[in-house]
Amino acid sequence: MELIAVSGDCYKLKTERISLLLETVKLNGKFYKFFKDYKKDIKDSIKDLRIIYTDLDGTFFNDRGCVIKDAEGRYYFDAVRILPLIKQKGIDLVLASGRDKYQLRYNAQMIGARNYISELGAELVYDLGKTVHVTFDDKKYIYDLTYGGKDIIEIIEILMKEFPGKIEGRSEWSKYRAYNGLFFGEINLKKANNILRSKGYSELVLVDNGFSKLMNIELDVGRLHIYNLMPEGVTKANGIVLDKKIRNIKTENCIALGDSIEDIKMASEVKFFFLMKNALEHKDELEEELIKHDNVYITENLMNRGWSEIMESIL
Repeated sequence: MELIAVSGDCYKLKTERISLLLETVKLNGKFYKFFKDYKKDIKDSIKDLRIIYTDLDGTFFNDRGCVIKDAEGRYYFDAVRILPLIKQKGIDLVLASGRDKYQLRYNAQMIGARNYISELGAELVYDLGKTVHVTFDDKKYIYDLTYGGKDIIEIIEILMKEFPGKIEGRSEWSKYRAYNGLFFGEINLKKANNILRSKGYSELVLVDNGFSKLMNIELDVGRLHIYNLMPEGVTKANGIVLDKKIRNIKTENCIALGDSIEDIKMASEVKFFFLMKNALEHKDELEEELIKHDNVYITENLMNRGWSEIMESIL
């Protein structure tokens, strides 16, 4: 898929490997917008914002899992300072992450949140774990990806054999997970999923959940990706759909923020989706998902600075 440049002033992203981008881009005939060019219209059209769904790593946090440091490791407190205003306006900040519900409980407690979507959309959790809803039909789910489960052990062996030095998975990383296996590395996902299907795992899919510096793993890769092994068809959007149904909330009253392909899938269930500019570092992988949506707006800043950019404008 070709990225076609259209007229507009160019500017540079200077953090790490992020390359030259244009003010406006055209993907297969569709234009994708930068938030700074539409902020007034967006603010005016949000009449009754009730829920903000936010990714964590690379969005509300930096890529090392820290909310009080920015992409370059400098102390940055604006994202935290915005939290009281969100609470004051009666808006629910819902965390949406690939992390498990026990990790998210601590994350939520640290910032005063109570509700979250865990395991990349497999579970919807209310009130710090008092109520947990599975977002898909797990009665037909036959795989064991939990700690020590036969399927996660076999899949780890398959992937590490097929991609030596390029991917790592450990059974203990699934210790508190119910439906989701965790991997780090840099591989050809299409090839990996074809291999899994050939080995009898056709109802599972390995997905890319963005870049990370959370782990210090010795692999022969250019940039470390977070991969999640998921039930086919489960995304963060599943959690939003169920949440809106349970709480009787309209799509027009919701927004979402994120930085990965999996995050962009939330766009179909909210009024506006805001993509952190750091996501464009892997824009080639994003294009297939981006062209499905016309409500995606790209921030001017990276990670938690991009998150604050949105909040400071719309609240």
